[in-house]
Amino acid sequence: MQNQNIPNKQAGQSKAAGGQTPGPYPSGGQPGRQQPKRKPLWASRRAKIIVGALLFLLALGVIVLAGALAGYQSGMQTRLGQQTQTANLTLQEQFDLGVKDLQEGRYEVARQRFEYIIAQDPAYPGVTEKLADAMAVLYATATPTALPATITPTPTRDLRPVEEMFAQAVSLVAGQQWTQAIDTLNALRKADPAYQVARVDGLMFLSLHQRGVDKIWKEGSLEGGIYDLALAARFGPLDVQANSARELARLYIIGSSFWEVHPEQAVFYFSQVAAAAPGLMDSSGITASERYYGALIQYGDLLAKNKDWCGAQAQYELALAIRADATLQEKLNNAIQGCTPSSPTPELSGTPTATIPGATVPPWTPTPTATQIVPGQPTDTPTPTQPLPSTPTDTQAVPPSPTPSETPPAPPEPTATFTSEAPPPAPAAYLPAPASSAMSLGFSLQPYWQQLLMLLNNLI
Repeated sequence: MQNQNIPNKQAGQSKAAGGQTPGPYPSGGQPGRQQPKRKPLWASRRAKIIVGALLFLLALGVIVLAGALAGYQSGMQTRLGQQTQTANLTLQEQFDLGVKDLQEGRYEVARQRFEYIIAQDPAYPGVTEKLADAMAVLYATATPTALPATITPTPTRDLRPVEEMFAQAVSLVAGQQWTQAIDTLNALRKADPAYQVARVDGLMFLSLHQRGVDKIWKEGSLEGGIYDLALAARFGPLDVQANSARELARLYIIGSSFWEVHPEQAVFYFSQVAAAAPGLMDSSGITASERYYGALIQYGDLLAKNKDWCGAQAQYELALAIRADATLQEKLNNAIQGCTPSSPTPELSGTPTATIPGATVPPWTPTPTATQIVPGQPTDTPTPTQPLPSTPTDTQAVPPSPTPSETPPAPPEPTATFTSEAPPPAPAAYLPAPASSAMSLGFSLQPYWQQLLMLLNNLI
């Protein structure tokens, strides 16, 4: 009884304390269900530390990257600023030297310096006027004029419209608006032909020069560029750049006149243009390199049509060196096959010999024979001869001839048909040597013919 009252007493105390009655399961849970386990406190702190470290490293990387980018941009700006400052100093130095050359009478050197400055910076202040001054002295021509009998006072002209046109022309030249500048200068020349002739001519020369070069290299107007450069040459000599552009444009136009008509001439002209300026093109938009490629194929086709395979092979190989093409490769293979000579078929030549069915001829081996050697005379070379079945009989040796022959003369041609009265001819391989040769070797031919006659009788 005492033991049963103990739990009740504990329950009463629990109600008094919190108002809840604790059961056999914690937190009033039901039997059979387990409460989730709480993570240890150290695990949650560790995760927070790792996440914080990662965020810190990420922020640090962003800061470093931003600093590097800012430093790179600052360095590039500084470098560009230094390059611009250096270029400006160089142009300023050239301008000052040009002015000094102009003052000291070195007009040609001054002209070259001012043209260099315009090529680098057409808007450089004061350079166009100085170039016009230099050219005015270089290309000025004195025109004698008769003095008037009496000087008639004339009213002062209003030059404000002409001066405005001149200032506008200078501004257009500085802005590289060559066509508008040329039109303005022509209008100024019509309004007042005597207004600052040298400076107006200098501006006209510069505008025509630059517009002609731009037409050739940028616009593909080869004829227009050649015409502008020809007009510019009337005001002053052209430089190397202008002369080169004009010459290449001329070669391109000549080569185009032979296109698809005389491909050999087109190859000649376009090969020069493609080597110097492969990107040069006309109003059609076809570059010099493409023209050269097409002319090579056309020339190769013409040579192949005329059965000149070796020449066609050379043209196709040059075209393939520019650009590979399956059709062109097939043409090259055909040209190579036609150019390579085929080996001739050997033709059998010889005299037919008659053979006797069932007849056997004893084998023979060449045996040298001894000859008498005469002092002071050339010696005979042993000559392989056909052995005879019978034993050779001794014959009187004939002195060796001064010029011995190594091979016996050709035997007479045998015929395939023969009569029974005469013995058939022997095969060509076993024909006896001529009498003179046989006598010199000491052989007797009679037993050999007797054996052949006996063999023929047996066969018949």
